[in-house]
Amino acid sequence: MKAQYFISFSSLCLLFFLQFSLAQPSTQILSPEYEDLYTRISDNPQLVVDELLANPPNQPQSELAAQYHYILSEAYLSLVYPQQALEAANKALHLLPEKQPDSLYHALLITKAQALDLKNQSQEGLPLVKQALQWAESNHNQNMIINALVAQGYLEITLGNYITALEALLRAYHMAPHSGSTNSKSAIAGSVALVYEYRREDQLAIPYFQEAVDYQRQNNNQLELSIALYGLGRANKNIGKLETGQKQLQESLAISRAIGDDQGVAYALKELAPLYIKSEDFEQASLMLTEAARLFSGSQNKFMLLDIHSTLTQLYLKMDDKPKSLHHMKLAKKYLDADSMPVQAISLAELESEVKAQQGFYQQAYEQLKSTIHKKQQLMSKRSAQKLHELRVKFESETQAKENSILAKENAEQKLQLVKEEQQNQRLMMGIFAAVSLVFLLIFAVIYNKKQQAKLYQLANFDQLTGLFNRSHIMTLLKQIHARLKTNQSIHLVMLDLDNFKQINDQFGHDAGDQVLIQLGQLCQQHITAPNLAGRFGGEEFLLVLVDSNTDQVSKKIETLRIQAQHINTTIHPECPPIHFSAGLSECRYNQVITECIKCADLAMYQAKNSGRNRTVVSSLKL
Repeated sequence: MKAQYFISFSSLCLLFFLQFSLAQPSTQILSPEYEDLYTRISDNPQLVVDELLANPPNQPQSELAAQYHYILSEAYLSLVYPQQALEAANKALHLLPEKQPDSLYHALLITKAQALDLKNQSQEGLPLVKQALQWAESNHNQNMIINALVAQGYLEITLGNYITALEALLRAYHMAPHSGSTNSKSAIAGSVALVYEYRREDQLAIPYFQEAVDYQRQNNNQLELSIALYGLGRANKNIGKLETGQKQLQESLAISRAIGDDQGVAYALKELAPLYIKSEDFEQASLMLTEAARLFSGSQNKFMLLDIHSTLTQLYLKMDDKPKSLHHMKLAKKYLDADSMPVQAISLAELESEVKAQQGFYQQAYEQLKSTIHKKQQLMSKRSAQKLHELRVKFESETQAKENSILAKENAEQKLQLVKEEQQNQRLMMGIFAAVSLVFLLIFAVIYNKKQQAKLYQLANFDQLTGLFNRSHIMTLLKQIHARLKTNQSIHLVMLDLDNFKQINDQFGHDAGDQVLIQLGQLCQQHITAPNLAGRFGGEEFLLVLVDSNTDQVSKKIETLRIQAQHINTTIHPECPPIHFSAGLSECRYNQVITECIKCADLAMYQAKNSGRNRTVVSSLKL
């Protein structure tokens, strides 16, 4: 079992860290006695919380007390404690006098929205941010406009509205001054980078992360610098620049330790440990993961604790440390909720079989893997079957070795009694056996070569997750179909994109998101049959090519897919909402350019997104 089977929240928590450290309101709304505390949040939020809790306001029902709770809420946000931040923000709003809402009131709306976002209640937070943005624009408060746009950007990301999110963040980026403000362009650059990072476009994210790192380093903003370095390190690591990424993650770790940011320390350790495992520095990796587990225990993050102890189990399997691998296996099972984590349950069962095999219980390990094979085939890839095969071969090899030992003794006794003719017959049989073996080896080589060719063809032309054509191959097939069109003939192109896919990834994990893609791919294979084509175009986007169909027929086929897709959620998680998608439809005639027709379908799909999602829009563009 590989570590990527488990949910990883590193990029999500980085999003929250950046959101709360960059979208900061002006300190002009604060009294002098609280202004200094507010500016110190970026250096060491834990110290600010400790100092505030030790010195509560003298007049607990005053407007000054509202400022106290506002700063406390901001500090809790920087530490990623959403419930405490929300409670403090609500107290502050309750303490404000009943009069015309002012800057502090709207700053608190933004803070409350951020806390709701952390609690996965982004839909409730979005109206608060828009209310603050409208007030700021009416009052020409540019600093708050930027803050509201940054907050809106992150809420839209959580809701899966990437285009809207990028528009809000880029608007904030272009409005911001070049320097001299906590909301400068360079400070907001990390927020823009995060949109690309979350979409796994690390190469596009790196320049923005670098800009944020340079700015925060120049201004000695320690918390923001550690966060920006974390994002830059992850991005470099993801594109293969391991040494550069490791240095940046180590610097982020050192800063997080210095300012007492336990969350930052835990995630940096979690990100660094696999690099040490890769270089076989198992002792250092073990120390890092153990410390991360201790820090995550404080926040009771059961997903990360499950992930950490599973990684530790794998580490000690590599080290052949049986007691420790068994110990961490038990701890991982402690944090598993099989009902809400079906993918993780299968993965953990597979890992447990490895531990049993390490302990020498091959039959038990074999039986356990065998019992999970059906679910594994439905929810995951083919790895469970491979593991089952490996364990079965190992078990059968052990049995065969014992049988061979017995046969060898019997053969030795028989050889003493064989006459010369029997010895000649034995040599003859050995020759025949060698010849037959050679024939079988040749046959095996031919079969193996064909399988390898088929495998290479599959890898080159099919998406490995969904089984559909990949982008390159469907474009090749589409061009061939288009080239055969006769005068006045046409084909229909459908660009299909899943709605709120990012929300499913965030709430239920990337493995759940993969299952949505897998099952939608299976529906496409069932309903989009030859000569029609279906392919994964990228991310959660699919391209359908329909031949010999009119627009009404194509629309009906899309609606059939839509109805079937809504039931995918029942296999993912009890709380998973129905799966919807937006689709754009364009017609491509024999004399039109394919790429332009695809662009029309893509634009129609985005029109469907912007007009409410879960619908199909027919392109009205004329080429």
